[in-house]
Amino acid sequence: MSQTFDSYFCIVVLPDQPVADLCVLDAADDAGALKAAARIAQAWPTARRVEVYRGERPLGAVPGADRTTSLPEAA
Repeated sequence: MSQTFDSYFCIVVLPDQPVADLCVLDAADDAGALKAAARIAQAWPTARRVEVYRGERPLGAVPGADRTTSLPEAA
């Protein structure tokens, strides 16, 4: 029997960059992953936003340290 292992990771979206950076998160649950991503966003001053995933499942996005870029609001 095989088990699927889905890691938590985030994609750091940078302004004016054709590619994004990927970071694996040390988290046990969704809330921990979002907190870890928030720490990355604060430590990465040029990040526009940090998108958080568990495997292929999106968890959300954290705005970057530069708060001038706002994320679209959910409808």
